[in-house]
Amino acid sequence: MTTTLYRTAPGSEPPALVGRDQELAAIAYEARSVAAGEPAPPIVSIGLRGMGKTALLRRSIEDVRRLGGVVVSVEASDTEALSVTLQAGLERAQRDNASLPSRVKSSIDAVLRTLPRPSYDLPNDLGAIEFAGARQDAKRFESVLEDLNDEIRQNDKFLVFAIDEIQEAPIQDFRELVRFVHRTAGTNRPVWLLGAGLPNAREHLHEVRTYTERWRYFPIGLLTQQQTIDAIAIPALDNGVTIAPAALERLAEESAGYPFFVQKYAAAVWAAHQGDAISLADVDAVIPGVRRIIDNDFYDERFRVLTPREVTYALAMADLGPGPHTPNEIATHLGSTSAAVNSIRNQLVKKDVAFAPAGGLLEFRIPLTDRYIAQHRPILERRAGGSQLRAQSTKGVSHR
Repeated sequence: MTTTLYRTAPGSEPPALVGRDQELAAIAYEARSVAAGEPAPPIVSIGLRGMGKTALLRRSIEDVRRLGGVVVSVEASDTEALSVTLQAGLERAQRDNASLPSRVKSSIDAVLRTLPRPSYDLPNDLGAIEFAGARQDAKRFESVLEDLNDEIRQNDKFLVFAIDEIQEAPIQDFRELVRFVHRTAGTNRPVWLLGAGLPNAREHLHEVRTYTERWRYFPIGLLTQQQTIDAIAIPALDNGVTIAPAALERLAEESAGYPFFVQKYAAAVWAAHQGDAISLADVDAVIPGVRRIIDNDFYDERFRVLTPREVTYALAMADLGPGPHTPNEIATHLGSTSAAVNSIRNQLVKKDVAFAPAGGLLEFRIPLTDRYIAQHRPILERRAGGSQLRAQSTKGVSHR
């Protein structure tokens, strides 16, 4: 019997990828269209950290490859030019498709030689430093991509770009690639794009090109109770271990359907269990330890550095319930104005407690933060005691 079964490493694919069947089916359908020379809209999965976006993207890449896709897979970074990450992705694609004719490999080499060279923005709107030849390379970029696409098509394959953390892709760099993908949609040799990113990815892509509004966006959220139970029970059953219904319900309740927590709790139970059955007592024995680890790794560190006023603002966000809220809603709950507490809001963003999923909205960056606040409210209220901010509504708002 395997000692490790569930996957707790960020981005790793769980042993049972449940709750994403519709997304996988849609991606497979569009991939078959692209393979047949029919255009398909790019697809981007969006959601908070730990929802399984990267796992879904990786499974999709495997499915696309089986259908004949030559996939250039990269992880975008706001500290690195897209040309740098594309270089690594193209080199991987070259290795992954070693059986393709030398003309395809030569075409990949040509793309590598003409990747747009990065430019660097100067502070205070002073412009940008651009390496010599950058504009010439940008003009040739689409041409060599077309050659690569033609060579791949002649071998009954199709070209796909898969970009994780797509909201981090530098706008200027990304425009060339997006424009190329868009232009091929009007031909019988379409190039496809898959992506995954945070909820603000859609807004970011709109800045790249306005027509990205017509791409398909799949919101990736919490699993239902039954999906959570399946994600835990199926791998165990496949390995000859049954989990008592009450134990499964307890795990589903504790993990609240957050995919990363589902794997975290299931992995702890699996590591501690003996024999071919897991009981409710087995689950209850490991929950306190896992909860302490999760609280420390995900929440305590972030809340420990908050000032009393910032804690009060976070309490107000939690009072309003799960999901994004407008700064005005939060300020009104505090009996203040949005402008008066704007600096507090900015500090919560800077300290990685909250973020703006879209213009005019604010949301906790880590899922289930509102539940953490509910469980630790007396401590947090004592920490906020010195703050002059005071929430207007009564406490005891229902929490997940």
